[in-house]
Amino acid sequence: MIKILFAWSWLSGLLVFMAVTATAEVPVHSSLVVKEVISIYPDYSYQRVIEKRLRVNSQEGLKHGASLIFYDKLNEIQDFEMEMTDAITGKSLKKARLKDLGDAALNSSSTFFDDNRYKYMELTSSKFPVDVTVRIQTQSKSNFFLPSWTPVPNYHQRVEKSVFQVRFPQEIGVKYKEINLPGEPTVIYQEGVKILEWTLEDLPVQAPDFEEDKDYKLILAPVKFALETYHGEMSDWAGLARWQYELNKGRAELPEEFKSKLREMVSGADEDYEKIKILYEFLQKNFRYVSIQLGIGGWQTMKAEEVLKYSYGDCKGLTNLMKAMLEAVGITSHYSLVFAGVNAKDIQVDFPSNQFNHVILYVPTDSNPIWLECTSNSLPAGYLGDFTKDRHVLVTTSDGGFLTKTPSYSTDQWNKITTISKLEIDLKGDAKVESRVTQSGNFAEGLLYVKNLKDEREQKEFFSTGFSVPGLVINQLKLGVEPKDSLLLADVVLEGYLQRFVQQTSKRFIIKSFMGKITPSKLDHNFLHQQDQLEIRLPEALLSDGSLPKVEVDEEHLKGTLTVTLDEDLLLLKRELLIDIPSDWTRSQKLDFVKKVNSAFDRSIFLSKPSTTISSN
Repeated sequence: MIKILFAWSWLSGLLVFMAVTATAEVPVHSSLVVKEVISIYPDYSYQRVIEKRLRVNSQEGLKHGASLIFYDKLNEIQDFEMEMTDAITGKSLKKARLKDLGDAALNSSSTFFDDNRYKYMELTSSKFPVDVTVRIQTQSKSNFFLPSWTPVPNYHQRVEKSVFQVRFPQEIGVKYKEINLPGEPTVIYQEGVKILEWTLEDLPVQAPDFEEDKDYKLILAPVKFALETYHGEMSDWAGLARWQYELNKGRAELPEEFKSKLREMVSGADEDYEKIKILYEFLQKNFRYVSIQLGIGGWQTMKAEEVLKYSYGDCKGLTNLMKAMLEAVGITSHYSLVFAGVNAKDIQVDFPSNQFNHVILYVPTDSNPIWLECTSNSLPAGYLGDFTKDRHVLVTTSDGGFLTKTPSYSTDQWNKITTISKLEIDLKGDAKVESRVTQSGNFAEGLLYVKNLKDEREQKEFFSTGFSVPGLVINQLKLGVEPKDSLLLADVVLEGYLQRFVQQTSKRFIIKSFMGKITPSKLDHNFLHQQDQLEIRLPEALLSDGSLPKVEVDEEHLKGTLTVTLDEDLLLLKRELLIDIPSDWTRSQKLDFVKKVNSAFDRSIFLSKPSTTISSN
């Protein structure tokens, strides 16, 4: 499995290379010696040369020698050479130049307008070992996008030697951040040019279970940079924000006729939030998202008038239009950069640089700011959701900008689930089920996509699979997801049938734990308030076979109760859990905690018929 993942940056139009996890003492599919040289020039362009030699030991190792080279209007492939030879005889098996590479578009969806393409070559061989030498030379028109260095690029690969060198004029400058790298770079000065060089040898072979946080990595960024005619400096976050503001300056103008229409739309609203909500819903209903990545368009927004004319835009265009609409009714807002993605890691806040792939809108208020995700046609005004929650954001303003953080949505109102169910058991132990589940905030967001993207049959399958007891057949289902201001609320009402819900013997009714286990995904936001009430109508009056379960837990991170009462043929169960865990817990800590919670509340109920007498031990 190749270790490098290729992730497209919607904002920058840049192919991002992301190293993921790895371990030692694993099969070696190839060995590598590589040198990479980045040469930055006074006009802010840079050349990148990669020269590598691989010894490929197996069919799996051929993937390590494959080439994939991105290009667009800002990035040119200047040269490519590859030769494969028999490692024993030295006989040449295959040669290739730039003209021999395959060519493909990076995106093929109709929702993309871009010039992003890549050249590629895959290797084949029926004999091993083989030696592969590769030389790649590319040229970029802008130093704004400097590549990072991951010395161990593939799983199951022995890196014998990896050299990374960056050369740059001292007046332009380059800064770097080392992650887990041993030692310091060699520094050389040559007539106004500074050279930094890192050399690592005999690195441990990594496997897919290696922890990402322990991987070697080097992040680069320019101090001074230019993208076409727009020059900037990112010594600090304010400098980068100032450049972004200037890049979009003058592109938020709207026709007077349209501004009058907007003011008329909000004329009956007294509060700013109501005005924002009206205009945001207008944006959602009348404009669609289309990704546009053409040259500098990866960073510079479309003009608001163009989005208005064509009724579509990318994240930059839609955010800029919303900003202009709010300005037309007297509400200030700020275009903001964010690294988006469900479960995406936060940026390196101590390293001001281009680390963003998306934009959202920040609306300051006297209390908490209002955030708007302008590419969504379903989220309520003021709610970002998993895509951009709980990360640092660069807010751009006329005098520069600042870092702040989006909401984590880790309080009660955003993470509450309430379930009220009625079950009627027949003499065979089967059950008729009526259930109502209400979910708020983060949990409701997931059901919003179920409602919008799944048909009736798929929705029934989704809820029957996720029900606390397997085997539920749903006859009727009603799913509603609506906002209450910025809070999203979901309401699920279902009727169905469960076979063999109760296990029976001639003397006993056995009801196994059925309240539903807590899963790690329920703690994605580090907070959970869950209330469950279950009313079970039994086929006849029964007696408790021993003590009915009762649980009370009051400790750090967990408060919970479980009570069970029996009144002839009516069994009533109530459970309430309040969980609040630290945001820095690892996945392993979460798993252990979930097991602990489920163990505490996982209780079966034993009932006996009145005509029998059974020991309660």
